Amino acid sequence: MSLLRKLIPFCLTVLFMLPSVSSAASTVTTDNPTPRPITVNINGSFISIDTNPFIQAGRVMVPVRTLASLGLNYTWDAKKHTAIITNSTNETFKMTQGERTAYKNGKPVQMDSEANNYNGRMMVPAKFVSEAFGYHVNYEKTRGILFIQSKNFNPDANALNSSDLKQARLAAISLPINYSFKSDPKAESDESSYYTYTFASNDATRYTYSNGNVTTVVEIKNGIAKAVWQFIDADIPGYNTQTLGGTEPDYILDMYNDSFNYNNGSYIGYYRLSDGTVKTFKYKGNNYGDIIHSIP
Repeated sequence: MSLLRKLIPFCLTVLFMLPSVSSAASTVTTDNPTPRPITVNINGSFISIDTNPFIQAGRVMVPVRTLASLGLNYTWDAKKHTAIITNSTNETFKMTQGERTAYKNGKPVQMDSEANNYNGRMMVPAKFVSEAFGYHVNYEKTRGILFIQSKNFNPDANALNSSDLKQARLAAISLPINYSFKSDPKAESDESSYYTYTFASNDATRYTYSNGNVTTVVEIKNGIAKAVWQFIDADIPGYNTQTLGGTEPDYILDMYNDSFNYNNGSYIGYYRLSDGTVKTFKYKGNNYGDIIHSIP
């Protein structure tokens, strides 16, 4: 029996209670796609920024002021259109708007994409600039998250194991997802603003993430998030699921108790009581991490 067939009673309940959620899942990447901004996570924390990062020639561009979250300082020369970034040991990185030649500690280096001005914000190639100061950079296409981590960064074990369920779940989704299989391109979330997380009741060690077309099941062990299964639902008549990678875990039915959905600026949560009753609530989020909202 397929996953979708096993979940159909619960899904139908949600269908009638949350028409906006169900319609989003079927049309979000086909009939009415809405581009989704890239989110930045620095050393395990999602940060709010005033200008959305974007991809240019395969490079993720971020506002230069985002680097302040790395403990870097910068100055901007408006006449020369030049930014100078400095770290705590007084290493410098100088770049000029529209030029690929930058200067690290006074020596020229070639960036893979030039810095530029977009709507009054200096945008710089995140990977090149961050790695110039020794940070590790990883862009996760599945959830559209840019992870920037210092070399000595370790996930907060206390947060991951916290009795505060909201804190533990937020720490869990703040980990980059690792794959033992090749993630399917259809799982990528850069074409749509829709996404949803689901968790087992009172659990932060496992979750599913869906972009409306593909669902990825993730386990958290020893501070590492690992994708164990990725699947796509076939057409409704068959109620079958198509495996794209990994293996279906035996606990999959437990994963659909608490769900948190985001669709075009609107956050909706729903959770299932022990008697099977589905409760819903709406809430306002400020950034990506707020999807792990406290259940009322």
